[in-house]
Amino acid sequence: MNYQVCVIGAGTGGYVAAIRAAQLGAKVLLIEKKELGGVCLNRGCIPTKTLLKSAEKWQDITHSEEFGMFVSEYAYDWDKIMERKNNVIYQLRSGIEKLIKSNKIELVEGSAHLIDAHSVHIVTDNPGEERCIHAEKVILATGSVPAKPPIPGSDCTGVIDSDDILSLSEVPESIIIIGAGAVGVEFAGIYAGFGCEVTIVEMAPNILPICDTDMQKRMGLSLRKQFIKTMTGSTVKGIKRGLEGLEVTVESKGKETVLSAEKVLVATGRTPIFNKVELDKAGIIYTRHGITVNERMETSVPGVYAVGDVTGKWMLAHTASHQGIIAAENACGHEAIMDYDATPGCIFTSPEIAWVGLTEQECAEAGKEVAISKFNFAGNGKAVTMGQTDGLVKLIADAATHKVIGCHIMGPHASDLIMEGVLAVRHGLTAEQLAVSIHPHPTLSEAVGEAAMGLFGDMVHQVNLKK
Repeated sequence: MNYQVCVIGAGTGGYVAAIRAAQLGAKVLLIEKKELGGVCLNRGCIPTKTLLKSAEKWQDITHSEEFGMFVSEYAYDWDKIMERKNNVIYQLRSGIEKLIKSNKIELVEGSAHLIDAHSVHIVTDNPGEERCIHAEKVILATGSVPAKPPIPGSDCTGVIDSDDILSLSEVPESIIIIGAGAVGVEFAGIYAGFGCEVTIVEMAPNILPICDTDMQKRMGLSLRKQFIKTMTGSTVKGIKRGLEGLEVTVESKGKETVLSAEKVLVATGRTPIFNKVELDKAGIIYTRHGITVNERMETSVPGVYAVGDVTGKWMLAHTASHQGIIAAENACGHEAIMDYDATPGCIFTSPEIAWVGLTEQECAEAGKEVAISKFNFAGNGKAVTMGQTDGLVKLIADAATHKVIGCHIMGPHASDLIMEGVLAVRHGLTAEQLAVSIHPHPTLSEAVGEAAMGLFGDMVHQVNLKK
């Protein structure tokens, strides 16, 4: 059977690409060997945010006295929490299935093997059922898996990855998390919120290495307030089973320390999924970081595209989704270019961190002359009413033009607030343009407006210490 577009993988990038291609009139085949929605929906963004919300609710109860409420008896049911997580996944997965059907996309459950630029061999879940199809264009969206660093003893029982931790039958009494990136710090907050003793070990000098230094410092303080221990500049040398659980040997500043915990979470990134033999036969260029693509999301072979984690570029669901749209439009004869310059990043810690554009250290390394303004949420009325004043908005602007080139937010709903920064960076808005835009009161967005005012004048609700 012939198709105009065949998409291999129904994760965020894959199913969005399939839908967009169908919207443009293409006959589309979508192949998925596991679950619709891929990593984000089933083992990433959605389940972690669902658990985070439960942890936040639990913290609200345990700290209710701060709001004048006294709860005498309270408890959580982990089984019910996990059941809710699974129900959320099922609900969203069902929604994707309806979208696929409504767009008349043919969905096949099974594994796909690329033969050449236009031929795909499919093995379905039914024993002995297989077929070959022809497609004018192929979009590879095969995703990624948790990375497995070569740590001695990492195969011990109780050593888990970011997939495994989402299926724990109970909250462990203690856990050591290897890696202080977004995944590691998010899980630290979730499980610490339920009373788990958490220690994070990070090889880099600071937690959240991709973040602006101000965000690193502020989040370090926040983690300590949550009784989460951090060990930066530290390397895990090995893991073994001891009398009191797992023993993790950590080297820091030339000294070795042995830590003990019930569980060890390896959160050291993800690895793209692709078959080297198949790619070599098809003539598709790749590196260990992923499949090489151009700005049209096209591989080295004309007519074959790749999107999402398999490209190794910004392993984020929203990036994959946009890549899927770009690939589909090009596959259907349109012209579309992928632009990463204003791609936002979000970390769903407590408080959240979000950013777009350049960090202060990147500007310094590039020799850019910049103006920087910081507004603390302690001066924001809405944040005070919420009891969530920890954090700040940091804006970075070009010193000559006042154009916003970086926005970094740590605080309540930072992941929502960052879109104002995205629009500013994307469209070259100046600090003055942000500042003169009336922000509603009382809202958290006022913090962005105040930070913008600070780039060319004085902020109203924060003392100017420079005077």
